[in-house]
Amino acid sequence: MVGNNKILNNQKGQAVFELIIFIPFLVFLYSIYYTIGNSISGSINQQKAVRGYYYALVRGNSYINTFSDLIEFNAGSIKKIGFNAIGWREKSDGAGTLAFAPCFKFSSVLKSESTEECDDKTREDDGKTRLIRVFTFYGVCGPVYTANDNGSYFDINPADQSNPYNCALSN
Repeated sequence: MVGNNKILNNQKGQAVFELIIFIPFLVFLYSIYYTIGNSISGSINQQKAVRGYYYALVRGNSYINTFSDLIEFNAGSIKKIGFNAIGWREKSDGAGTLAFAPCFKFSSVLKSESTEECDDKTREDDGKTRLIRVFTFYGVCGPVYTANDNGSYFDINPADQSNPYNCALSN
C-alpha cells in the first residue's frame, strides 16, 4: 500500500502534461489575436492614407466638389449635394461596380463551412466567413449645391447651408 501512494502523490511530469494539453489552445488564441491585430493596424493605416489623399485632392478648393463632379451627380439624378468622400479599395470587379477590400483570413484549426477566398468575386451572404475585410471611407460636409433646371449647380440658399441634414445626397 505504501508504494502505490507514493506513485499517486508523485507529480513529476505534470507540468509537461499540462503544457502539451494547453499549447494548441494557446496557439489558437495567438492566431486570433494576430489576425485581429493585423486587421486593426491595416484599418488605421488605410484611414491615414485615405485622409491624407483626400486633403491632397481638395487642396486649395474650399468648395470641395469640382464642377465635373457636380455634372456627373446631376446626370445621375442627384439634385442636392453637400458631402464629398473617397474610399479605399484593393481592387474592383471588371465593371468597376463591386469594390474588394483588403482582407485578413483567420487561420484556424476549427472547421468552417466557408469557402470564401480573398480574391473571390462572389461573396457569401449566409454570415459564415473566416475573413475580415477592411473598408475605409473618408469625407467631409461642404457647401450645399442644388441643381437648377438647366443642369448647372448654384449655392445661394443660406437655409440649406445651416440645415443639419445637408451632409447627404438626395434626389
